[in-house]
Parts: sequence; structure tokens; C-alpha cells
Amino acid sequence: MHLIAHRGWAAGGDENSLAAFARAARDEAVTGVEFDVSRAADSGAVVVAHDPPLNTENALTLDAALSFLSRTDLELFVELKEQGLASSVIEKLVSNKLADRSVVFAFATVARSFPWEGARPVRLGVIVMCPWNVDRIVRLYAPDVLLLGWDARSWTRIAFRAWWSLFSLERLARRHQVPVVVGVAQRMKDLDWLAPQHLYGAVADINLIRGDRFRAEQR
Repeated sequence: MHLIAHRGWAAGGDENSLAAFARAARDEAVTGVEFDVSRAADSGAVVVAHDPPLNTENALTLDAALSFLSRTDLELFVELKEQGLASSVIEKLVSNKLADRSVVFAFATVARSFPWEGARPVRLGVIVMCPWNVDRIVRLYAPDVLLLGWDARSWTRIAFRAWWSLFSLERLARRHQVPVVVGVAQRMKDLDWLAPQHLYGAVADINLIRGDRFRAEQR
């Protein structure tokens, strides 16, 4: 199971930054980074940020991020936070020779604007929050990667684990013949539960996972 660093490394002051990408690249356990792309409010520039920044001046541009990431071996999971970005983001991934190790994905409301028809220069993915919608989304888009998971509320993680303890994630991937990625893991126990299920990968807040492992080793 590939370990993919959430927002470059973990939620916090360094998320979606070159410093976060550098830390992920140095960690032998991490094989990929997930990061967010939006537009700066003042200029419309494509930037690496979860929420659209008001000013471009202090933002990390996607061009700068891809220039740095092209010098690593990391797999890139690029989440688009708004519609109208897919074409330009894909073009930048291709021009930086990163298309073969990139996945462009989003929640369904944004992903519906992706170029699903015709040739796909990069892999395209959809986040499916409700498991009963998986079959419909796969029929509609035939995504190259399927992304599942829970949000920051603890009950959603509990509900996810309960559902997929009854309905196998491994069988889901086999039935649809698509790689499955789950996130966001914030505890080592989550990764331990996911690891035997033959997933393609897990998106994790690495700082929190490392802290969880450290605390376990101290007990």
C-alpha cells in the first residue's frame, strides 16, 4: 500500500509548500504527495492552496511546485478545488513531464467538468464520499483512480470502517478494476486497518501518524 502525504506532509503551517514536499521526498516510506490546487483571488493565477488565497504574492504557484516535484520520484495526487482548472493543470503536468506519475482528482461536483471523453494524458479520479454512490460514479465516468474516505469528524471514520468491514475494499477494486485510494488517515490504527486490504494507497497526515507511532513505541 503506497503512503501518500496529505497536503505535502501534514495539515499545519507547512502544508501545500515546497518545505512539505521536500520532507516527503526525503522520507523513504512516502511514495507520493497529495496537494490542493486553486486560483488566487487577485490574479487568477493557479496556486497550490486548499483555500483560494486573496493575494498571489505569497502563494506557491503551481509552476514552482511542479518544477520542484519534477526533481523527485514522488507520485502526485493533485486535488482541484474548483471548476475550470483541469485543462491548465493537465497541460502543466504534461509540459513538466509529470503526466505519467500524476493523478488529477476532485469531489464529484468539480470532477464532472474533467475531460472524461477521449484520450487522458493523466489519470483522472473522483472522491466518492457515500459508498452507495460508487457504482453510479464508476459507470458515469470510468475513473482511472477511485478515492474514498472520511472527513475530520470522528463519526465519519467510524462509519467508513463499519461499512467497509461488511463490504470488502479489495473486492470493490477487483470488481471495478480500478486502483482504490483511501484517506485521510490521521492515526496509525487507521493505516494498520487499511494495510491488509490490498489498496493502491492511503493518504495520511504524516506528522500525526509519526507521532502516533512514537507514542506507541513509548508504551
